[in-house]
Amino acid sequence: MGSAAGRTRHHDDGAAAVEFALVALLLFTLLFAVIQFGYTFFEYVSVAHAAREGVRWAALGATAETVEAHAIGAAPGLDSARVTLAIDNPASDSVRVRITYVRTQLVPIPDVVLPASISSAAVQRLE
Repeated sequence: MGSAAGRTRHHDDGAAAVEFALVALLLFTLLFAVIQFGYTFFEYVSVAHAAREGVRWAALGATAETVEAHAIGAAPGLDSARVTLAIDNPASDSVRVRITYVRTQLVPIPDVVLPASISSAAVQRLE
């Protein structure tokens, strides 16, 4: 009777590999999503800093080229080819600088989850 029970025993040799494959897919998806969110947050902070630096120079009466050079220079982690800078005066006593940056896509996350571009604006009174 003991030998018959041994013959009907199920082998679970490949079950661990299948379970690992299923769990690893989820874990790697989460890992790459966290990396993408972190890098996008870094880019957003850089864009916001560039906008603040640009509006500071614009409030001092610098030319548009000088404002753009200082704004982009304040964010060395950004690709200057993907930066769009707009300067406008919403009121006669203040200036507004808006920077838009096409985000880096490390992982193909749809635009519904993360926007394709990052924008930040800063307003300051004229000096």
